[in-house]
Parts: sequence; structure tokens; C-alpha cells
Amino acid sequence: MDYRVYSFTRRNGRAENQDYLFYEKKQFAESETLLLFGVCDGMGGMDNGSEISRLTAWTFEAYFSRYMAAALAQAKAPVLPHSRMEQILIHSVKAVQKTICAYMIKHEIDGGSTLTAAVIAEKMLYVVNSGDSPCYLINRQRESIELISEIENFAYEGLKQGKFTDVKSREFYRASSYLTNFIGSQRFREPKVRRYPVIAGDLILMGSDGLFGNLDQTEIFQEAVQISAVKLPEQLACRTASEGETDNQSGIVCRVTEI
Repeated sequence: MDYRVYSFTRRNGRAENQDYLFYEKKQFAESETLLLFGVCDGMGGMDNGSEISRLTAWTFEAYFSRYMAAALAQAKAPVLPHSRMEQILIHSVKAVQKTICAYMIKHEIDGGSTLTAAVIAEKMLYVVNSGDSPCYLINRQRESIELISEIENFAYEGLKQGKFTDVKSREFYRASSYLTNFIGSQRFREPKVRRYPVIAGDLILMGSDGLFGNLDQTEIFQEAVQISAVKLPEQLACRTASEGETDNQSGIVCRVTEI
């Protein structure tokens, strides 16, 4: 399997960029090379946002590698079952939560970060997240787009409960600023893992909430159809900034080129 990864990040209208992107190819012994990538968005208005988002990414990568190596050694096989990969991702996020909370207590920091991470291995995409940094699976040939991460904020919680019906409303946009879950939260909820087979032509688009602004899925898909993958994150950032978005803007696109 082959893929191309493109990224974009900028502080936009903020004093500093509290987003942090990561992506890395990894190979454990005889296993197929897998791709790990993700985005962390430090809590705006809270302490040390850029530091916490960076530490969240680093610790997630470290825990994932540790758990993967141990699982493959125990299995004595180059491929893990889907359920085991899902367990590794959940355990990694929970370990990050524990580590970041301990760090913030030690250093008297009141903060946090979102974490959305994806793994592509053995023609399968796994996505796990805490917070509201979205991830979409797009296929231009099939004319499809699907939100494949949880959006854990008051706006989407209200959407599920029927409190909001218009995602373009000012009330919905205002509610989206308040998260219901994130790394470092006192009320942290265990994440879920979503799993999808990938095919050639798929785009996995992931970013901080500032990248997408007030765009709905139809508008995001229209941009994906009209713009090359390499320019897509920057184009989304420019469009939402022109519509008033001032938050940090960061995004990653992974384009599956061959299965």
C-alpha cells in the first residue's frame, strides 16, 4: 500500500500557534509499514496550550510504539487482529490522559489538548480521538464524505439531543467553543475507535477545528473535489479565515494512492 501525506499549519489570528501535527511511518519487526498521524489542539485561553498539545502528541506516539511492539512480540505474528489494534489505541490515549494530568498537576498548569489520531495498517484505517478536532474520510470518485471522529463539544452534543438543527447558526457556532471531553479533562471519557477499509483514491482529512471553521460537510467536499490534495488544507484555512475564523489552523491530508 502507498500513500502521500500533506500538511499545513499557521497561527492565523492568534498570538501563538497551539496546534501540533504529527505523522510518521513505523515498522515493527516483520510487520507491514504503517502510517501514524494526528493533530493536537491546545486549549485556547488556558495555560501552556502549545506545550500541552506538543506533549500530548509526543506521549501518544511513545505509548503507541511501546504497546505495538509488546503486542507483536506477544502475538509472534506480523499482523494483529483488528480488536487488538483498537485496544492499543484506546490504551495509548488513556495512558496519555494519565501522563498529561500528572504533568499538569506537578507544574500547576490548568490546560489541556484535543487529540485525534489515525493509523493506516493492512489496508485498514483506525481513528481515535478526544476532543473536537475532526477527521473526514473522502472519496472523490464515489462522491462521498463521512465524519469519522467524535466531535466532543456542546454544539454537537446539542445536535444529537435536538437542541440545535442549524449548524450554520450563531448559537451552534458559539456552543462549539466549549468541549465536553479532551486530554487533561477532569471528566475524561474513554475514547472509541472507528475502523474503515481504505481503497485507492481515499483522502483522510484531519485538522484542528479552526481549519474547518463554520463549513459543513458539503462545503468541505466541494473544496476537496476542486483542489488538489497537496493544497487542500491551505485552501480550507484561507476560505474559513476569509469568513472570519481567527483560531489556529492546522490540517493533514493522507491520500491513498495504491492498495
